[in-house]
Amino acid sequence: MGLKQERRIGLFSLLPAFVLLAVFVGYPMFNTFFHSFTDWDGVNSTFIGWDNFKNIMSNGDLPLMLRNNLIFLLSVPGILLISLTVSVLLHEEVPGWRLFRSVYYLPAILSSVVIGFLAKSMFTNRGIVNTFLENAGLGAFTVDWLNTVPTEFMILILCFYWQTLGQGTLIFLSGLSSISNELFDAAKIDGTTWRQRLMYIVIPSLYPAIFYFTIVNVIYVFVGLFGLVFSITGGGPGYETTPIDYMIYIQAFRSGNMGYASALSVFLFFIVMFITYIQLKISKRLEQ
Repeated sequence: MGLKQERRIGLFSLLPAFVLLAVFVGYPMFNTFFHSFTDWDGVNSTFIGWDNFKNIMSNGDLPLMLRNNLIFLLSVPGILLISLTVSVLLHEEVPGWRLFRSVYYLPAILSSVVIGFLAKSMFTNRGIVNTFLENAGLGAFTVDWLNTVPTEFMILILCFYWQTLGQGTLIFLSGLSSISNELFDAAKIDGTTWRQRLMYIVIPSLYPAIFYFTIVNVIYVFVGLFGLVFSITGGGPGYETTPIDYMIYIQAFRSGNMGYASALSVFLFFIVMFITYIQLKISKRLEQ
């Protein structure tokens, strides 16, 4: 079999993948970009130029949505530290590590909506949390968790942490397993403490895993919060807990402003691209 024939067979084998990408990724992206410049109700569209983007920038809700996304963005370092700590403890085989290692990934396989409805049932006025506080003689600490903006954000971030912990722990455990035991043994012989081994062996070796985890979850807080927000707060009260991706849903499927929702999607796309670019730049500087 000649080299040219092998290349043809290879390209032919890749053809189904390219077709699927074109149909399920390429066309939706092109369609979204095109309709961001139209007044579109899902059926009929009229070209209106940059009006949708002008409306986004002049919309008084934009700073609120950006603030909400920023709150979630600032929560990413917290779950990174928690996941890293748990993975190190599991790697060090602390007491109970076998049991936890068998169950820590379970929340990651649940959908965001399932986790959201579970949390909502727990934090209602007569839910498990308030009932426990009352039975423990701590009735003064019972609050209306789902009708106060700070506590709503607390619940959303708690669910985000719970769902993401398994993913982060798995990523960091994989990174830890790739570190040679000889490094740890040599460090122990040299009399290093556990903290020194963590700072000078573990964390530098986990830079690629830390970067990957960070970039994935930074993207997630911009495009993946819909399920939690939908099932727990519904974006309320008002738009106080509405991130940009949930506003896209509201505009598209509640208000029927498909063109405006498409423009919001494009706006969100460039925000994510910009933040990802900044992360890549920071990563390259750290590597140098």
